[in-house]
Amino acid sequence: MAAMERTPTDDSLRRLASAADVVIDWVDAWGKPQTVPDENLIGVLEALTGRDLDSRAAIERATSDILADRAVVDPVIVAWDGRMPSVEVSVSVRDAVLVLEDGSERALAIDGSTIKAVKGIPTGYHRLVLDEGAHTAHVFSAPSRAHVAPRGALGLISPTYSLRRAGYDVGIGTLADFGALADLCDAHGIAVVGTLPLLAAFPDQPSPYAPASRRAWNELFVDTDTVPGGALDPVVGSDDPAWVDYEAVGMAIRAEVARYAEHVSSTPKLRTMVDEYLAREPEMRSYARFRAMADAHGRNWRAWPASVHAEPARVAYHETAQWLMDRQLRELSSRMSARGQYLYLDLPIGCHPDGYDIWEHPELFAPASLGAPPDTLFVGGQDWGLPASIPKRSREEGHANFRKAIHRQLTVAGLLRIDHVMGIHRTWWVPHGAGATNGAYVMQPTDEMFAIICIESVRAGSGVVGENLGTVPPEIRTALDDHELLGMAMATDGVSVPRENDLVALSSHDTPAFAAWWKANDVEDLHDLGVFDDERAAAEREARRELVDGLSDLFGTEGADATRDALIEWMASTPAAVALVNLDDLLMEERRQNIPGTDWERPNWRLRHSVTIDEMAADPRLTSRLDRFVAHRDPTGS
Repeated sequence: MAAMERTPTDDSLRRLASAADVVIDWVDAWGKPQTVPDENLIGVLEALTGRDLDSRAAIERATSDILADRAVVDPVIVAWDGRMPSVEVSVSVRDAVLVLEDGSERALAIDGSTIKAVKGIPTGYHRLVLDEGAHTAHVFSAPSRAHVAPRGALGLISPTYSLRRAGYDVGIGTLADFGALADLCDAHGIAVVGTLPLLAAFPDQPSPYAPASRRAWNELFVDTDTVPGGALDPVVGSDDPAWVDYEAVGMAIRAEVARYAEHVSSTPKLRTMVDEYLAREPEMRSYARFRAMADAHGRNWRAWPASVHAEPARVAYHETAQWLMDRQLRELSSRMSARGQYLYLDLPIGCHPDGYDIWEHPELFAPASLGAPPDTLFVGGQDWGLPASIPKRSREEGHANFRKAIHRQLTVAGLLRIDHVMGIHRTWWVPHGAGATNGAYVMQPTDEMFAIICIESVRAGSGVVGENLGTVPPEIRTALDDHELLGMAMATDGVSVPRENDLVALSSHDTPAFAAWWKANDVEDLHDLGVFDDERAAAEREARRELVDGLSDLFGTEGADATRDALIEWMASTPAAVALVNLDDLLMEERRQNIPGTDWERPNWRLRHSVTIDEMAADPRLTSRLDRFVAHRDPTGS
């Protein structure tokens, strides 16, 4: 891009940013006002508009084109609680029809270029059709409040891959192991049982937060002992039970699923079951074909040959894998729900850049990644490598990508956590080739995204949690309350009493477990990684000592174990809707599941628990702790 001579954030650039909903002025993690530098703003605007903005004239043309490209009718209209507001259109129209999700139609009254408001629209995704299809819009009729989340519940969370059972270890935790954890929780009155995302992954990508699709499941978690028509052959466990060897374990499990898929293909009754599943979830046919082509040609679909071919056996493999996971997840969810438990799942903010969701509609995504600006931990900002969705194009598609992702989770989740919920308000874009600090915020159609969440939540009868930790604008906190979604609070952040609309936790997958936090192991690790220099590391150690001493003084405890117990009991006694305990905290684990900002520098997403679920159930110290925590959640002890 050629250099431009102009004053900082001149009027022409500011007008374009305003037209494109790119934020120029914002407040950083330290509460300091910031203005996006011109060169950063141009980079984001070029990614968003697909234009070279190498002159003032180019900027003005882009602005003019954006303003001229406004649709005759807004592409998405939200009808809260069944009431569609009056809709202004830019031309006079002869007729307007609301085509409901079930195919029925309602004629709407028109006054010149205004379509009059209408009440009583059923919940769902409808279409506004003007002049017999000359112009259309999506109409989201949404309840203003999501389904009520559990209240007064105690929860336990663990990555599924970390779980182990005596005599059944295949080198990675499976849905059978998670089911055993849910059984243990049920025996002690724990209602919410959670895990990290269970979404599809490429074989060499262990992170559950960069899935191959947000609409498909990861077959590595399939319980090979309960497949219809007989068990799969045993899978040999890892040589090192402390860590998941994704290469060895993944190869063994996938080989068994492939063998079973061959059996399914030659067994009419089983193949009929798979076909019935695919009839209910037709998108999985396309997903299976995509994964089969990736198996043959590599996951970078941009480099596939023109005559790319999907091997039928590999298509059948992926279809079978999705059927098995769907079947087992539904059975698990149903069993938990019947006894008053909630399966708590997690939805990442995006998809791997080589993933199915991007391949299906690449035009919906910009040459930019999602990330985060500098904050108190990452002064260099973050680039997560997840493709940024273009709001205008997403709106024109009725946000189908987001709708499908939310829907898929809520087919089984009794409680769903939406990671980085600020992303439905604004997202930090990092243009490809730029550093994480060279980005800017792009506004999102927040109302429309909340409408989707409310529709899907109420239809599924499932609660929703918005992960709103860190630097979050007040609008998001207000919207969570307005739509009856839970927010989040961390117990170690000053021990301030959480709100009734919060899920309170002691740690998360992005923070050290309590034992490591107590010893400031995370500070030492960040120092070793070069994130903290000597001065910053010394200051962080001192700050941690003050926090640790403050907790001990507050609760009158000595040592990490006693203070951890006191903190969890305090969490359980607060008004928070859910008090969530991480299994790593109970086991006083000092290793970390994940160190944000690292990839292969650390063994992220591989840590397995030091004891089996059977050993936990037989340990009176651990089970008595669970009973005490539940009693504090319910002061009557009933």
